[in-house]
Amino acid sequence: MAEKPQPVRVLYCAVCSLPAEYCEFGPDFEKCKPWLIQNAPDLYPDLTKDSSSKEVDKATEHLQSTGISSAASSATKQEEVKRLPGGKIKKKDKKEVIIEKVVRNKRKSITTVKGLELFGVKLSDASKKLGKKFATGASVVKGPTEKEQIDVQGDISYDVVDFITETWPDSSYSFAYEAVPETAIFFIEDGKKVHAA
Repeated sequence: MAEKPQPVRVLYCAVCSLPAEYCEFGPDFEKCKPWLIQNAPDLYPDLTKDSSSKEVDKATEHLQSTGISSAASSATKQEEVKRLPGGKIKKKDKKEVIIEKVVRNKRKSITTVKGLELFGVKLSDASKKLGKKFATGASVVKGPTEKEQIDVQGDISYDVVDFITETWPDSSYSFAYEAVPETAIFFIEDGKKVHAA
């Protein structure tokens, strides 16, 4: 009679959460090296040859300071937010306002304003102010990238820059929003990003 197959025990890296033998292919191999030297020296013998006892002590201190213990533990919540599936790290959005004019039916145009929310501005309030100022329809809609943007009827692309910098200026007394500097405002012209200043 054949023996019953036993499950394979896999050692997972506490830094990148990949199996230890795949750490070298992951995005954080340099960060994984101290953990691998301490917990899986047989998998990467070159690492143990290169490291001295001082480096191992330094690596242990580093692991303990970052909250990673020698036992397999879950990553911190802060790291989970930034890490995407596949080990990719999510980049923070650049703080910039992008203004684009879209022409419909050869004569009607819509001006879209993207990125105001990155400065702490409530888009619903901003759309009301834009609609009042330019006496036109303005609404908050989801754009093609599933991020909210403001659509304003008409071609107000060059007038809206002055309105944004005047409405949300650098004010030290208000903590509700940040100032929107003119250097952070861009136009999309012929598919290229151009400074508004």
